[in-house]
Amino acid sequence: MRFGFIISLIFAIIVAIFGIQNSAIIAVNFFSLTFNVSLALLIFISTIIGAIIVALLGMKREFSLSHGNKRLTKKAEKFETSIETYKNENIALKTENDIFKKRISELESKLTIIQ
Repeated sequence: MRFGFIISLIFAIIVAIFGIQNSAIIAVNFFSLTFNVSLALLIFISTIIGAIIVALLGMKREFSLSHGNKRLTKKAEKFETSIETYKNENIALKTENDIFKKRISELESKLTIIQ
């Protein structure tokens, strides 16, 4: 974050120096309109518009990442509840298995007594 801020600050200083050095009045043709404006003002306005566009695209990206993060968090929570359910089922099956093992050993001992 600081690196981006430093780069933005350096770029702003370069644009300011460039604008000050090129402060002549120029004729601007935009579609059918023609008007005279300072080149420095035109450079600053263009830079500000560019910064706004970059900020909007950055916010769109952040929104997309935030939305994806929320979706993945919900998915992870579902997996965690599934894991807990499977752990409980596993414990129940182990208990049932132990009961069956005891019953088998009891039946085997009865079988050996009968023989």
